[in-house]
Amino acid sequence: MTDNKEKSSSEKLQALRAAMLTAGVDGYLVPRGDEWQGEYVPAAAERLKWLTGFTGSAGFAAVLSDTAAVFSDSRYTLQMGQEVDGNVFETHTAGPDFSPNEWLAAELPSGSKIGYDPRLYTAMQIEKMQEALALKSITLVAVDTNLVDAIWEDRPAAPKAKVTVYDVAYAGKSSVEKRAEISAHLKETNVRAYVITAPDSIAWLLNIRGDDVPCTPFALSYAVIHDNGDVNWFIDLDKISSEVKQHIGNHVTLHDIADMPHALEAFAKDAAKKGDTIAMDDGVSAIWFRDVFEAHGADISHMSDPVMLRKALKNETEQKMIEAAHVKDGVALVKFWKWITEEAPKGTLSELDVADQLYKFREEQDGFVGNSFETIAGWASNGAIVHYHATPEKFADIKGEGLLLVDSGAQFKEGTTDNTRTWAIGTPTAEMKEAFTRVLKGHIAVASARFGKGTTGADIDILARQFLKKAGMDYGHGTGHGVGHFLSVHEDGARISSTFKEPLKEGMFISNEPGYYAAGKFGIRLENLVFVAKDDEAGSLKYSFNTVSLTPFDRNLIDMDLLDSDERQWLDDYHKRVFDTLSPHLDQDEKDWLKAQTAPLKP
Repeated sequence: MTDNKEKSSSEKLQALRAAMLTAGVDGYLVPRGDEWQGEYVPAAAERLKWLTGFTGSAGFAAVLSDTAAVFSDSRYTLQMGQEVDGNVFETHTAGPDFSPNEWLAAELPSGSKIGYDPRLYTAMQIEKMQEALALKSITLVAVDTNLVDAIWEDRPAAPKAKVTVYDVAYAGKSSVEKRAEISAHLKETNVRAYVITAPDSIAWLLNIRGDDVPCTPFALSYAVIHDNGDVNWFIDLDKISSEVKQHIGNHVTLHDIADMPHALEAFAKDAAKKGDTIAMDDGVSAIWFRDVFEAHGADISHMSDPVMLRKALKNETEQKMIEAAHVKDGVALVKFWKWITEEAPKGTLSELDVADQLYKFREEQDGFVGNSFETIAGWASNGAIVHYHATPEKFADIKGEGLLLVDSGAQFKEGTTDNTRTWAIGTPTAEMKEAFTRVLKGHIAVASARFGKGTTGADIDILARQFLKKAGMDYGHGTGHGVGHFLSVHEDGARISSTFKEPLKEGMFISNEPGYYAAGKFGIRLENLVFVAKDDEAGSLKYSFNTVSLTPFDRNLIDMDLLDSDERQWLDDYHKRVFDTLSPHLDQDEKDWLKAQTAPLKP
């Protein structure tokens, strides 16, 4: 008779420690990320969740012979406490005042060995950690067999979703054109081949999509692109149809992903013999790749993913597709917020109802594929938890008066959306209105900015915070992240934050989302997506932001005394565009509601 009862965290730790003993290591690291370092991972890669119960999107566990701990950032401090068994694991929030490396150095004796799976960590991550631990002669040791996988008896199977072709009518450029751009870059930099380990980069390069992970339509695979434009693509061959084979053509060679170790070893030996340079991005690629190439004498160099920036600069067709997606999303969001204003005051809704109903409204739109991330519906104090997510086990009922923050997004065949609004249920307090209006002023400052060549995301980030900081307020996240084209809702290559020092360029697609979070009270975030666009009317200033999201702001939360005339005009113009664009797609009742919500502001 088989016992199907889920093992406790204590029992799992006991089994993992036995595996550690066999592997000859004194500690073992269990990251949340998968072999592709992704934000969303398949069920088979949810190792941290299986071991500890923690479901956050970032963090790791460190298991030692007599103690264990889970680490994440400030977004998940409360969540760790709620999900992780405190009798088994310590929980710690990493930040400026505390580093997980400090904990490891304090807990382990000099000369200890910490094991890790080299497929789950990048070279930069391991080098940084090893440098911090070297002072105590603690060594990081690559363990070829994942020790969690070895004890995970009911581990889910790897995903088998079929790859689909992404038509050039949506993509704007053929895969042949894209591969030519990358190969030209490799020739210019004297690199014979580049190892691509980011699935969204491969999806963009080959004009394909997949369904291997939640919310993000890519296929888990690896590729090597050569300086002549040829590609070796490593993927589960069961995912490839005859249509996809015909689409990729003769210059893309398919390999079963199970054969990749042997193929890369042969490739490394050949490169070493010829003196060819192979490049990879040590910030996004697993250190396993570097280990394989170096073990066989190949010259391996660091190069930022050459696909990343090109993918971040949306072409004209992509921009038109994305704008079309936002019309559909805007229609769904108008229906949703109308429903909220009518139903929420009755006190019969929960945060789960909110997320479910929003999905239904989006599902009515042609071309809808699914959410671009799990909807954040935070009522009252839950809205102050930046990455809050209601679950059937823990959610709030929407009763009484307060603020409802809803951060959500969709995947349409035309593009990816991401939108946040905060709405008052009942009469808002003066504190709420002031905070909302200061956030809105920052949002408008970004949306209406005009700037020159060389302006960075860090330069723009300051604009969003200025009105909050005047009142001693701020928020602890960046102002904007890059967004993919029917790909990842969080895309590298473009950002508005204090740490992004790269110039903003035409075609970048970024969120504009300042916020404010009053712990234990409410949260406010106002998010639209924008393109970086050339501004021919700006004189010597060459660029501006083109807002594509179409959703009204809650006028009941605006403190009119805090808005100047230019800000009122921006909001009136934006609301007019929302009404003019969306009203043809709405019934009369919905039009009437939207007309009232987008009417010109009165001084």
